[in-house]
Amino acid sequence: MSDKQSRLEHVEQSLTTPAEIAADRNKLSPWAAIVGPCYTVLSFSRALKATPAAILEATAAIRVLRLPTADGSAVFPAFQVRGGQVAPDLQSVLKVLRGGIDDPWTWAQWLNTPRLNGVIQIDELWAGNVAEVMRDAGHDAWVWRS
Repeated sequence: MSDKQSRLEHVEQSLTTPAEIAADRNKLSPWAAIVGPCYTVLSFSRALKATPAAILEATAAIRVLRLPTADGSAVFPAFQVRGGQVAPDLQSVLKVLRGGIDDPWTWAQWLNTPRLNGVIQIDELWAGNVAEVMRDAGHDAWVWRS
């Protein structure tokens, strides 16, 4: 077998079908299904029409949700932005959740996972049901502290 033929065989063996690629992506992290699509700092700044420095400032003030990654970078869940705006009262909710557990990944899950009644908290914020979301955040933060 020639070297060229051997390399071609190796390449053919490494090729996968779209279904196999999708299955591999699902193996990467269960968080991807929970959190959904995310922005990088640069793409998030474009979505909000802000500078990366303004995004970092908003992160420090907990006005936006930033998720640290295993490689030391950060991503920003897309569910918190619509029409170039951050969800109303997101900062208030994040501060309440932080009082229960200081883990942005848990907050992302809390915001974007259907509850027993089918309600997704981030959708409730977008709908203007801030009092209900704050009530639920306060309750769950209390449970997390217990």
